[in-house]
Amino acid sequence: MNNKIRYLFSTSVLCIGWVGLLLLFSGGALAQTIEIDLPSCNYLQYVFTLKQGTARDTVAVGRLDSVGKASFTLPASYASYCGVGNLSVPTTHTSINMIINGEKNLSVKEDSEPDSGIFSGSVENAYLQELFSRQSRIISDYNAAMNSASSTASPFSVHWQQVSELKARYSLLRKEMKESSLYAARMVEMLGCLSGMGRSLDTHPDSIVVEQHRFVSQELDFHDLYTSGFWQPMLQLWYESALGNDSLLLNDSKHMLDKITDIPLRRELTQSFIRMFSKYGKDYLLAELGTEYLTMPLNGQPAPEIVVGDSSFVPYLSLIVFYETGCGNCHYELEQLKKNYKLLTDNGIRVISIAADIGEEVHAETSAGLPWADKLCDYKGFDGANFRNYGIVGTPTFILTDKDGIVRGRYAQLKELLK
Repeated sequence: MNNKIRYLFSTSVLCIGWVGLLLLFSGGALAQTIEIDLPSCNYLQYVFTLKQGTARDTVAVGRLDSVGKASFTLPASYASYCGVGNLSVPTTHTSINMIINGEKNLSVKEDSEPDSGIFSGSVENAYLQELFSRQSRIISDYNAAMNSASSTASPFSVHWQQVSELKARYSLLRKEMKESSLYAARMVEMLGCLSGMGRSLDTHPDSIVVEQHRFVSQELDFHDLYTSGFWQPMLQLWYESALGNDSLLLNDSKHMLDKITDIPLRRELTQSFIRMFSKYGKDYLLAELGTEYLTMPLNGQPAPEIVVGDSSFVPYLSLIVFYETGCGNCHYELEQLKKNYKLLTDNGIRVISIAADIGEEVHAETSAGLPWADKLCDYKGFDGANFRNYGIVGTPTFILTDKDGIVRGRYAQLKELLK
């Protein structure tokens, strides 16, 4: 496997907390069972996670037996999902990524290489490893042939013939991947884009940037991206490849949103645009995007009144945090908020938390440890009035208002506000 690709697949994914899941297929697939064989981790706890966009979902937790074996069945709600799962043993460095695509006999065994597994019963994972191997071999042979050819004056030398043959093999491999229906092919395409691999082996660096931009904005299926674990870096790559061109960013945003009919996916992409444009000081593009695409208050606009039962109030000089119990990032941010609560109140800022919880007991348990007075929940999840009025499409989300009740910031992390 090419070192750069191996790095992206095994380590960058950890940095962004990856673990994708799901491309929802039609039909009633049976729940998938996964067999684990990790002898070096006997008696230890394992965790299996899946991810949608930037949200992580733990779907199985258990303990390996005396010889390091275990099995678990994905919850019925994930029976027909396709994407990338992550198996980890928290007390060790073991963290194995794998494609989940409804294959009934999937098993994973320990490999001699770190963060790697040996799979059986999985066409997807076998094809993924095959693609990596073939692509790596072509690139390695091409680099060697180019080194030899560069010292040869004759364009008809055997080395230049090898270069030409390897370029043709690379093009055929890309064609094969494009025509494949397997998710493994989509993964390698996305990794190739992220690692700067062009459509041909001799693509000029300037052209690669253009290709990357076209791939993300025009060709990429966002359902595939949603499940890959590469959501954030791929959108970051798209932004950077637009080279600060406001017109291009705006047109791309509209085009990408227009392609998506799935509501949770559209919400995730909308939230990503909000965070990215705010991060780079391009909030004005959100206003230009318009209410056809955005239904939330933008910076400089009045904050909607917060609904509490049959009444409501304007959140003057407030920090509003939208969260959901069970969301790992939410709990981390709530802990950070608790640590900085006195700093906020010393500056006259009122803290208001609004939960997307459905169950009263769940909400009560989480909110009991929060030191502020305003801890709200209407038990309607993301369909609640406050979530709708503020256009919340992902948690955690922080909204800062000033003394006049005007929105002055929208953040995914508290540190973005405190820096």
